[in-house]
Amino acid sequence: MDRKMVDEVLTSALSKVKGLRNSCALRDEHRLLILAKEQEAEERSLMGLGKVINTGVREILQSERIYVALTNMDFDWGCNATLVLKKGDEVVGEEVRDEAVIAELSTRKNVWFLHKNFVVYKDKISFPRDIMQNICHFEIPCLPAHFCFVDNRQLHCHSILYANPSTLCDLFLKEHYFKGRDEKGLGTILVGVKL
Repeated sequence: MDRKMVDEVLTSALSKVKGLRNSCALRDEHRLLILAKEQEAEERSLMGLGKVINTGVREILQSERIYVALTNMDFDWGCNATLVLKKGDEVVGEEVRDEAVIAELSTRKNVWFLHKNFVVYKDKISFPRDIMQNICHFEIPCLPAHFCFVDNRQLHCHSILYANPSTLCDLFLKEHYFKGRDEKGLGTILVGVKL
């Protein structure tokens, strides 16, 4: 299947997802610009609590085909953590969206809530020292795109993943793909497909 047909199949599948208002194929010449925007965003800190690395966008940029999608408030982000705190390769804190999991975690003595939906595992980190001394860092991971169902027998996708771009990248994507739309409640995601 040629690139144009792959793009038609994928954008059609994305158009059926609740909360996605529009999608289109990412232009190849924008891959390096997106990486540069993410690197610029990473140079800034998250609320003064340490470095943030968008590993999700970096992983998406390795995909064969990439799509930009405009989200609205109806988009279901699922229960996967969109932000994790890592010490080396070990997760020592994470965003939690499932209310039952939050309730269970709130009973544990080794858990501290940085805020309502972000837990830090106290037995895995010396908080806040490890963050202040840059021993830990935050990551924005790549997530499985369970919302995207491709119903085409000629197209075999090994994986479909998505990532949340930084604010700098989000503005760039809106400007270049969605005529600068920056209405309240609108965001962007990058969807990567490995064929």
